[in-house]
Amino acid sequence: MFARVAIAGFGLIGGSIGYAAKHRWPSIHVTAIDEAAIVDAARRAGAADAGAQDLSAAHDADLVVLAAPVRQNIRLAEQLPGLLSRSALVTDVGSTKAQIVSACARMPTLAFIGGHPMAGGAGGGFSAARADLFDGHPWILTPGAHHSEHLDTLKSFVAGLGGIPHVMSAELHDRLVAAISHLPQLTASALMHVVGGLAGDTGVQLAGAGLVDTTRLAGSPPHIWRDIAATNEEPLREALDALIRTLTDLRNGLGNGDKLDAVFTSAVRWRDALLHARGDS
Repeated sequence: MFARVAIAGFGLIGGSIGYAAKHRWPSIHVTAIDEAAIVDAARRAGAADAGAQDLSAAHDADLVVLAAPVRQNIRLAEQLPGLLSRSALVTDVGSTKAQIVSACARMPTLAFIGGHPMAGGAGGGFSAARADLFDGHPWILTPGAHHSEHLDTLKSFVAGLGGIPHVMSAELHDRLVAAISHLPQLTASALMHVVGGLAGDTGVQLAGAGLVDTTRLAGSPPHIWRDIAATNEEPLREALDALIRTLTDLRNGLGNGDKLDAVFTSAVRWRDALLHARGDS
C-alpha cells in the first residue's frame, strides 16, 4: 500500500515501524532519517534500506512517519509542504495530538492523519526497537476534516504492523491519554521522588517488589515528557487536580478509614476492569 516509507526519528517507535514494515512487506523501501550512527545501525540491522540526516530524503516517499519528540514533529511537518508529492501521506506517532493536528490543518496541501501507537518499552532508542512491538496494541488515528480519504489505507498499514487501529478526534485522544498514560507517568515519577527523599538510600534498599512494580515508569527520560506535558497541559492539569483531591481526602480521612475504604473499593473495581480488558483475568 506504500512502496516507499520515510521515518523521521529512528528510535524505539520509529525503528520498530521500520523493522515491522520490512518483516511484513519485504519489498517495501524504508528510509531512516536520523543521526548518521543511528542510520548506519538501522541499515546494518535490516530495519531500513537507506538513510540520511536531512528531511529532504523523504521527497519521494508515499508515507512519511514523524517519530521525533512531539514539538519537533510539528517543526518537521512545517518543512514538508512543497517537498512531497501531492499524493503522499504524513502521519506521526506522538503522544499528544491536538497541537500537531491543528498545525497541519493550517497547511492544506499536506495530507496528514495523526497517529499514536499505544506501545512502548522499558528502554528507548533504536537499540530497543523490535518488529513485534505493536502486536495486539491499540494504535489511535486522529484524521482531520480534509484528508479522511487516506484513513482506510493507513488503517491497513497499521494493522499490517500488528497494531489495532482506533479512530477518534484529537481532543478525545488527548483527554483519554492524559488519564490512562500521562497521569500514571507523572504519578510514578512523583512517587519515586517523594519516597527517595523520605527514605534515602538506606530505606530504598529495604523496599520490596511493591515499590518496584508501582514505580516502573519512573525510569522514563524527562526530555520526552517535557514535550508531552507542554502539549497536553489542560487535560493533564485536570487529571492531576482529580488525583490531588483524592490524595487530600485520604490524608484528611486517615483517622476514620471511610475514605480509604471508598478509594480502595473503587480501585479494585477499576483494576479488575483493566485486567479484564487486557485479557489478564
